[in-house]
Amino acid sequence: GSSNGRPGVDIVQEMKNNGLSMLEECLRTPPPETFTVQFEVSHTVPSCNPISVDELKALHVRKKDGTFSFRFALHIKDASSEVDVLCLGKVAEELLGITPRDILSKRTSEKCQGALDALREIMSSGSICEGKIRSVLGKDGKLYFILKSIFCITAESV
Repeated sequence: GSSNGRPGVDIVQEMKNNGLSMLEECLRTPPPETFTVQFEVSHTVPSCNPISVDELKALHVRKKDGTFSFRFALHIKDASSEVDVLCLGKVAEELLGITPRDILSKRTSEKCQGALDALREIMSSGSICEGKIRSVLGKDGKLYFILKSIFCITAESV
């Protein structure tokens, strides 16, 4: 082997130039407050198999005031590491294209199909997403990562 240096260093350098981070760097403390990463989504937490609208119910919670809100995590990974990123409220609604109310309503099943498609798209193997992530120190002293925005780079643009 005549290649010197570690393979993949060029890619990392290239990503730095594009303002992208590797997950591993962001898991070190203190992490950047916000960072942009390219990653694959392996599954949701709690897990949701995007085949039926019923499955979407796993992704939302009932809040104390009786309203529903999306609250789930995406398990994301890149070449360097993997981590769970919280997908909450408006960000989740934008990703899925629905509100929690749509899941409960019978009239919006078409919209929910769209949400399933969106999930399938980001979780399908080989699809690469780019996301802006904010790191937050929780009251419990743990580090949480919150998704600010996400789009699928590999999605066929319509």
